Amino acid sequence: MTSVVSATIAAAATATSAVASASASVDPQDQSLYGMTPNLAFNTAMAAIFGVLFITQAVLGLWTRQWWFMVSFLIACGLEVAGYVGRALSHNDNTDINDYLLQFICLTIAPVFTMAGIYYQLGKLIEIYGHKFALIKNPMLYSYIFMGCDIVSLIIQAVGGGMSGSAAADYDNTATGDHIFVAGLAFQVASMSVFLFLWFQLAYQIFVATRIQHAGLSRPRWSLTSISQLELDYLYRPKFEFLRIHPQRWVFIYFPWALTFSVIFVFIRCVYRVIELAEGWGGDLITHEVYFIILDALMMSLATTILSVFHPGLAFKGRSVKIPIKSASKVEDSDHGDDVAGSNYSSEGYRDKEIEQRAPLPKPNFDSPSVASSMQQNREVYI
Repeated sequence: MTSVVSATIAAAATATSAVASASASVDPQDQSLYGMTPNLAFNTAMAAIFGVLFITQAVLGLWTRQWWFMVSFLIACGLEVAGYVGRALSHNDNTDINDYLLQFICLTIAPVFTMAGIYYQLGKLIEIYGHKFALIKNPMLYSYIFMGCDIVSLIIQAVGGGMSGSAAADYDNTATGDHIFVAGLAFQVASMSVFLFLWFQLAYQIFVATRIQHAGLSRPRWSLTSISQLELDYLYRPKFEFLRIHPQRWVFIYFPWALTFSVIFVFIRCVYRVIELAEGWGGDLITHEVYFIILDALMMSLATTILSVFHPGLAFKGRSVKIPIKSASKVEDSDHGDDVAGSNYSSEGYRDKEIEQRAPLPKPNFDSPSVASSMQQNREVYI
């Protein structure tokens, strides 16, 4: 995992220098680099907001021992703070190339680190609910594949930025380099689209398909929403039952929703950036700050705030529970022969130190006449 972080930072640094070259195509002589003047109050407020979020993530990360998530979000929040400081400084001088590059570079690459922290949480949910629900049976591949895509995206942006910078230095047309730079952002949006598809597939299997199976139906119905997660827990991985329902906690129950909305907000922001830069340095989106306020600043601040309230360290009891991410085959080996009540949790790092381990809920006996009759009644209700 450390090597992946290093590769991401290295690619981001390369893209940073290249974007600086690309931005040289904007003539800083006696004209605004933005096509407008950034609002001082707004950008100062955003720098303060992300400063508070930085401190919040640091405190929660240290307290809950969520090292990967903490580092990823601290880098993202730090970049956001630096970016908005650059925009605030540009209010007094919107022709200063250094302030312009500071905000452009930092705000462009910050979502890469936001998503890096989010990707890893998908693997944890697969461990908690069960590998059988995921299309990719090795949860770590979600992190490796999509972080790899983000690195490729940064490299493409670096190549395009370098070409634009070279062309600008020679007073040539920068269109080719600009198009390659936009293609790098578009590649990031495409990879996030795939990630959203895999996440929605997993959520469907965990929260919808299980209800269909429990009710004995063949297709979804709105009436299935009356089935509680407590009733479905026998269909999930027994090893983490203590984390899901002993006791039921609102931060865990709503965490999948929080993760969903956070990814959607980042996705909206990335789509906006692609369209913005596709229009060119003088397009309507890039020269009107209201679009930036709604589609970039608001989206990223909401995504970060949601995952500060529904922090994975709180949802997964990170201070007292460890959730090692394994491939499906290793999970089958480790789960085989385990006592259902969790006698092997402490040896594998699963035991919740804060509460006494409870016995799991009994699985319904579908061969029992009374249970079969009850299931038949459920089918009639849901039909």
